[in-house]
Amino acid sequence: MADRDPAPSAAAPSPKPSPAGQNGRRRFWRPAVLLFGLAISTAVAGVVHSMLVDERQGQDEETRQSLSAGLQGHIDQKLDFVRFLRGLYDSSDYVSADEFKRFAEIDPAVHDRQEWFTILWAPRQVDRFPVTYAEPPRETLVGIADAAADPADGAAMRRAAASGHMAISEPRLWAGHGGMEIKVFVPVFKDGDASGDLLGFLIASVAVDGLFNDFLQNAFTDPDFSLRVYDGKTLVFSRGPDDALYSTTALAVGDRHWQLQIGPSGQAMTASFWLPALVFVTGLALTALLYLHLLRTDSEYRRISREVGLATAELAGANARLAERSGALQQVADDLRRTSQEAQLANAAKTVFLANMSHELRTPLNAIIGFSELIGHRTLGENSTRYFEYAKDIEASGRYLLSIIEDLLDMSRIELGQVRLVEEPVSLEDLVAGVTKFVSHRAQERAVAIEREGLAALPRVQADPRSLRQALINLLINAIKFSPPSATIVITGAMEAGGGIALAVQDSGPGIKAEEMASIFEPFWQGEAYRRKARDGVGLGLAITKRLVEAHGGTIELISREGLGARAVIHLPAARVVRSKPQLAVISGGGSAA
Repeated sequence: MADRDPAPSAAAPSPKPSPAGQNGRRRFWRPAVLLFGLAISTAVAGVVHSMLVDERQGQDEETRQSLSAGLQGHIDQKLDFVRFLRGLYDSSDYVSADEFKRFAEIDPAVHDRQEWFTILWAPRQVDRFPVTYAEPPRETLVGIADAAADPADGAAMRRAAASGHMAISEPRLWAGHGGMEIKVFVPVFKDGDASGDLLGFLIASVAVDGLFNDFLQNAFTDPDFSLRVYDGKTLVFSRGPDDALYSTTALAVGDRHWQLQIGPSGQAMTASFWLPALVFVTGLALTALLYLHLLRTDSEYRRISREVGLATAELAGANARLAERSGALQQVADDLRRTSQEAQLANAAKTVFLANMSHELRTPLNAIIGFSELIGHRTLGENSTRYFEYAKDIEASGRYLLSIIEDLLDMSRIELGQVRLVEEPVSLEDLVAGVTKFVSHRAQERAVAIEREGLAALPRVQADPRSLRQALINLLINAIKFSPPSATIVITGAMEAGGGIALAVQDSGPGIKAEEMASIFEPFWQGEAYRRKARDGVGLGLAITKRLVEAHGGTIELISREGLGARAVIHLPAARVVRSKPQLAVISGGGSAA
């Protein structure tokens, strides 16, 4: 018994954590939870705010572009109408008040007797320009002894007379109405020749507020956007509060250049803060609940200690799931943003297309309506020879409208995949000869010669002759349109190394800028050279040609340098070349071969 060790001395007890250490760790976790919740809430709120700001900025930029293009088109439409009225004076030695009224009322603002838009006629009398016609009539304008009496108006009239084109006066207060007013001066010369005698001026009195509100009330009603329009340093129009974040773009008004400032109001930008704030407050509320939960369970330290491992693992899993969900949400947000951008681009393209088509269709339609009214009402007498000229103008305008509609229908059928090729062996030499004959009248009008080289040696190809013919006609019409008088267009054909055939159309026009080459085959695209020289078409010719050539398995390329002309080359693949040799037809009964 004495040899046994006492039981208490068998093993030393393990030390327990001191209460001070336990309380210290608990005191450390309480502020840590608050800081962690605050950081998470701030981070999530920041991400949400950034997403909303990016989306809002994208929408604002599209709205700016759409509004700027719409305003420019609306202003151009009004100015084009004044130019259109000059055609009435160019085609007639005398225009009566009734004729002037009928043509002026083609414009809706004049027809509805809106005060903000008035058309005037001021004929030249020695060194004065008294106002004789005004539509709609305004007592303050009819009977003005001299439209050039005002120095600013006189300066604009002198600019218009010297250049032969429209001139715009400096903006000034619209007397008796408030707001700003401009005047549009279009000189009218004898026989429509700017080098001839000056007969007078067509004048449009335009209230700037009415001009802009006429567009904004019908086409743009977003109250969250503010507008400011300046002519130099002069404010000519404003709408919306002054706290907007503006961006500036140019606005062409005749021979003057205005600055258009567009931006969302401060109230609209503030609206994007409520959701991040809600996220932040929710995060703080959850953090506060967690902190209260820790205080409540402080007395149950032992149970909490056992569950710390489980809670930590659960928190790690929650973080992983949160990361996965954040990635999924980010992907969804990216998809939504991309879809929104595509929709906005499509809407902007639609707006630009409608603006272009409105301008292209309105001018010939106005000419058809105006000349038809002259003929229908026998304005110039029962048997005036001018009716024949008006009928030819109506025919030309109708054919121009038909060509636009046919181009649009062709492009629509191609885009919908409804073009079917009716193939047969085609002689390229005969095809090019027929196309050359078809466009010969256009070439003669511009004194342009067309030569053909190397086509006789080309074999036949298996193709749809109508589609190839349309493609070559489009290329030749473009070449004639941009070639200077007395120039020569050369059509060449050659076999390629791979067995295919290359057809090329070479002109000596102004060429194409390098930065425009990437867009030449896009539908409705019109380059700078087109805007300077061309007078018809909507920019579908090259797009249709490219798709017709690709339908044959071929390709088309355009080689050009600015100032050195352009060379369009159609490449048909070797599979299209007809390899069989033509057989001689033998006439029976001893006849000779044909």
